Amino acid sequence: MKRIFEWLRLGIIDRYIIKKYLQSFFYSVLLFTFIAIFIDISEKMDDFIKNKPPFKVLVFDYYIWFIPYFMGLFSSVFIFLSTLFFNSKLAQNTEIIAILNSGLSYRRFLKPYIIGASLLFVMFLILNTQFLPIADKHRLQFEDDWIHDNEPTQNNNIYNMLNDSNMIHMESFNYIDSSGFNFNLESFSGGKLTQRTYANKLTWNRQKQSWTLEGYTQRIFANEREFIIRGNKLDTSFKLRPDEFFEKSKKVSSMTNPELNEYIRKEAEKGNPKVNLFKVELYKRIVVPIAFFILTILAVAVSSGKSRGGVGYHLGIGIILTFIYLLLIQVFNTAGNTGVLPAWIAVWIPPVLFFIIALFMLKRAPK
Repeated sequence: MKRIFEWLRLGIIDRYIIKKYLQSFFYSVLLFTFIAIFIDISEKMDDFIKNKPPFKVLVFDYYIWFIPYFMGLFSSVFIFLSTLFFNSKLAQNTEIIAILNSGLSYRRFLKPYIIGASLLFVMFLILNTQFLPIADKHRLQFEDDWIHDNEPTQNNNIYNMLNDSNMIHMESFNYIDSSGFNFNLESFSGGKLTQRTYANKLTWNRQKQSWTLEGYTQRIFANEREFIIRGNKLDTSFKLRPDEFFEKSKKVSSMTNPELNEYIRKEAEKGNPKVNLFKVELYKRIVVPIAFFILTILAVAVSSGKSRGGVGYHLGIGIILTFIYLLLIQVFNTAGNTGVLPAWIAVWIPPVLFFIIALFMLKRAPK
């Protein structure tokens, strides 16, 4: 560790700031996590009393996995508020003035904060892409087993690409009896629609391992003419199984990055309109750790000046900025989920806007 400090040319003040920066972050995580656990217990108390999960299961199958979930969910907020609190205390004790009067430039003063943010960036980049999805899988499994009384049995508004030339759409699909309603199959050739098949109902024949259309109508387009065929029942041979129409507990938050990338690829091939939602989740895992640098710089810039209101004044500003940041994330993530904006743009807008604010505040910070 000493060699690393020497290589980075870190002095006593740098080590002190990095130590306090990381301590403030983990203390705030610990404090808010305990609060979140108590709130979660109060919300789920009726379910716990009703279903009676064993204490060991409750602790080791749920809350031990709830902690990393909560930490990852609000990591940006913890970074910002903990940095602002610690740096504000330095400012109120006139330590920042003493450091800058010693000949240290304000840019050099930011160095230990950037190093601390870099350590957390690497840590959360690994956590977000690998460990937290696994933790979320355990958390969601516990909720399915002990909290949710009824598992979902129906999927609505289904799109699926069978291959490059055939696409299906179904209004709803019931997993219990493997039946779908208002089924459409469209076939294309050379970019033109060649056949459209509609059926009132689609059922899975377990013995034949095939699908049967009930109350079907086929419209065939050939040589600029249209041919219509109607019937009561028609056996089909397209290669899809019932579980491909319905995924009972598929949660993108519980997939590692390789799994999520593969899932996005398959859903895009099917023409799933929800694919933007999956992309937003993927991009967030990278953007959130990068935002640590922006929020750290902003917190230092906001809290570097000594104020009559003390630490409370800076914390008040920090809480307001936190609410604005979370609101921007919610608004633009929704825009990305619905396809109003490309997913990567929607995810990047909040940190970019706050980066501009951080640059503005850095110019106004006392130096």
